[in-house]
Amino acid sequence: MRVIGQSDIAVDSSLAEEILKRSGENVFLCYQCRKCASGCPSRMFMDSTPTELMRYVQLGMADEAMKGNTVWYCLSCQTCSARCPQGIDIAHVVDTIRILVQENKVKADAKNARIFNWLWMKMLKYMGRIYEVGLTGALNLFIGRPFKDLPLGIKMIRKGKLRLLPSIRKPFAMLKMFSRARMLKK
Repeated sequence: MRVIGQSDIAVDSSLAEEILKRSGENVFLCYQCRKCASGCPSRMFMDSTPTELMRYVQLGMADEAMKGNTVWYCLSCQTCSARCPQGIDIAHVVDTIRILVQENKVKADAKNARIFNWLWMKMLKYMGRIYEVGLTGALNLFIGRPFKDLPLGIKMIRKGKLRLLPSIRKPFAMLKMFSRARMLKK
């Protein structure tokens, strides 16, 4: 006869608690309905769905949550957050995990996504918006393939889909915002 009662399963909630502390988002509210994953535009590139990422955090599976490419391929488009019936800002949870990965210097399996993210933020900070030609060119330089997207880029510039020169919007306002964020971190 088997007695039902105590189990040997232990869940480490330290990652979930850290995310709650930093973002205010309670991942334990997620009941795995999968609505977040059904609309994710970058799902096809991710190791795991937003739903699976939430479960990893709930179960304390920090390695799975932090070492995969999911947090780096997230576009922060808010589709998952808008679809969540529990009102969890999943994109904010992902952003928080990104910060934790960088702070803890976790080696993630994200190929060039980490470099892309760094370039994206630098461009946003100093230009006030993203300059696609510069972002792609800088990324290709960093990965050692400077002419990788050149034929496609030229074609898109000719058709008016990309601007050759950047449009700079309110760079001082963005610098001020980044400065305030840095002060809040301290």
